[in-house]
Amino acid sequence: MKVRQNLNRRAGARSTSGFTLIENVVSLTIVAIMLTSLYGGFAAGFSTVRTGRESQRATQIMLSKLEGIRVCSFDKLSNPVYNPTTFTESFDPKDQAAGNGGTVFSGTFKASVPDVGSVPEAYRTNMALVTVSVSWTSGKMQHTRSMQTYAARDGIEAYVAVGK
Repeated sequence: MKVRQNLNRRAGARSTSGFTLIENVVSLTIVAIMLTSLYGGFAAGFSTVRTGRESQRATQIMLSKLEGIRVCSFDKLSNPVYNPTTFTESFDPKDQAAGNGGTVFSGTFKASVPDVGSVPEAYRTNMALVTVSVSWTSGKMQHTRSMQTYAARDGIEAYVAVGK
């Protein structure tokens, strides 16, 4: 009976002694892997958000340049005084005034006669193909976006309206 009581005491002492060294090492390894994965997930998420914001700002810059041709006469399209051939914009103009411009977008504006075959020959001399391109560097990666539209000498309705 005495032997049995000693065995029960030893088993009870073992169960309250805590985790073994191997169990601690395994759990710390799992926690380290989880924290590394969590950090990687956050870093990738923030990078994706930054890239999306920069791309959206590039689109906004190109659209503002293309919308500017709506208030410009046809003769002023290729005039660099009204539409400069190169330009720069910042990610946040308010930050640029404070000296913290962040990402800088470099752009080009080009108005040219459409290529032969792209529009009917009778329209070619009365239309301009306007191309706006924007490029910027994010981290170590170079990004480029461009948009094109046509501008007509007397307005587009004279060229597409049926029955006029």
